[in-house]
Amino acid sequence: MKITTKQYAQTLFDLTDGKSKPEIEKSVADFARYIYKERKLALADKIIEQFGKIYNQRKGIVETEVTSRKKMDETTSKKIKHYVKEKYQAKEVIVKNIVDESAKGGVVIKVGDEIIDGSVRGKLGELRKVLT
Repeated sequence: MKITTKQYAQTLFDLTDGKSKPEIEKSVADFARYIYKERKLALADKIIEQFGKIYNQRKGIVETEVTSRKKMDETTSKKIKHYVKEKYQAKEVIVKNIVDESAKGGVVIKVGDEIIDGSVRGKLGELRKVLT
């Protein structure tokens, strides 16, 4: 039976959840030795990525990418965090600001597979559809 990266990540989460720092360090070291012994070290990046998703889901953390023309100020960042926190009932929101100087203005918020387009380009596109 083939074990998926998600199953490895779930196992690592189960081994570390609620443990003290020394217990976590030992569990991670043992896990790393195991995947090395099983010749699965090439899967480490994917396992870590899946672990992050599982961890965030279980801890109520939502990661979001916000694309804007220039670096967001603290006020805008707080408003977006509040909006995402309310919409997804998150305990914590992590915002990654991506600067795209080709953007006309506004912001595009991406959470997982969902995109909330509040950009000027997006609004003009919606207006164009209505008018044609």
